[in-house]
Amino acid sequence: MDQTLQKTLMKYMLESKNDDSFIKKVNKLYTIAGVEVLLTVFRLLAGIDIPLEKCTMHWEKTQMHRQKLSELLGRNIDITTALCDYLQTATRFLNHPRLIESSQYENVIYESINDKLTGLFNRPYFDEAFNRQVALAKRYREDFSILFLDIDNFKEVNDTYGHLAGDAALREIAAIILKEKRDSDVAARFGGEEFVLLMTHTDNVSAFVFAERLRMQIAMLEISYLGQIIKVTISGGISSFPFNSDDPKQLLQMADNAVYLAKGAGKNTISHFKKEKRRYLRVKIHQPVLAQELDFNDSSTFTGISKDICIGGILFENNGPLPLGALIKVKIPVNEDTPLMLIGTVVRVEAFEDGRYDIGMTTSFKEMDKIANHEIAGILRLENMA
Repeated sequence: MDQTLQKTLMKYMLESKNDDSFIKKVNKLYTIAGVEVLLTVFRLLAGIDIPLEKCTMHWEKTQMHRQKLSELLGRNIDITTALCDYLQTATRFLNHPRLIESSQYENVIYESINDKLTGLFNRPYFDEAFNRQVALAKRYREDFSILFLDIDNFKEVNDTYGHLAGDAALREIAAIILKEKRDSDVAARFGGEEFVLLMTHTDNVSAFVFAERLRMQIAMLEISYLGQIIKVTISGGISSFPFNSDDPKQLLQMADNAVYLAKGAGKNTISHFKKEKRRYLRVKIHQPVLAQELDFNDSSTFTGISKDICIGGILFENNGPLPLGALIKVKIPVNEDTPLMLIGTVVRVEAFEDGRYDIGMTTSFKEMDKIANHEIAGILRLENMA
């Protein structure tokens, strides 16, 4: 069942004052969106599939049947009763009808399209709504934008406060997203700590304005959990149709890539998609560096000059080669008191004629964390022995 149409029709059912109003809304939507509306109505009200080419005829006969039943009984007959009676007596589509409480059915529908933890739409619903929006945008040449959001350092929240605290953070952020978005926007939990918004009729500039407002709202959020206050931030990436691409798969990938640019720029920021291979924002920096392999004891120390740096790694010019794949540590005197120490893997070695080498290193936060923990453990052992 088309989840977007289903949700729209369910909304019509809940908001309509009577069946006449509901039928009027269905007929209006049918003239705009086509016969799939009627196909969804039959599935929603009777749980059956009518051949697409026969939906219009059976819908018209259902309305006529309802009118005849109302005149015969001297009272208004609801559309569900009229539809079931028509399908059972005039067709072979409904042989053994049964009753089901509407609230129970609505719960089943809700759980099939919503994420249980956050209340946002789930991934399957978003994918369907996204494909539908692409088709509409191509047909009517309308802008729309995709906003990917990722909670910064979410693993630290789980590790420090526990996974239930992480769940609380997800719910609080989802509540802000629901509050700030427009009714026409589709917000979903994409997976883990990732959220995605489909913003209809929105160009890339307007999308950025909204995303910035959302980012600031979340940055000010104070999550109370078991007497503790937890603060979180988000990084976001934006891609827009047709500004960046008219390919649905490309748009999603572009917005996802833009999140990495935001992370590389220091987190707690929003980035537009940029056509570049690098995921991280690089900054030119010219400082003396000391580099040393960690794989061997008493390894030589090399001196060089840094060229650029990002959260993902560093590029520096060295007076000697380093083997690809080697685990190295790099020391950079960023300020007088505390030098910057990075640990990572050599992924690039480029030689020049005058004996100079460009060394590219990707930062390994796992190794840095492991070494730091090892050193702290050593201090604790010494203190315990004293």
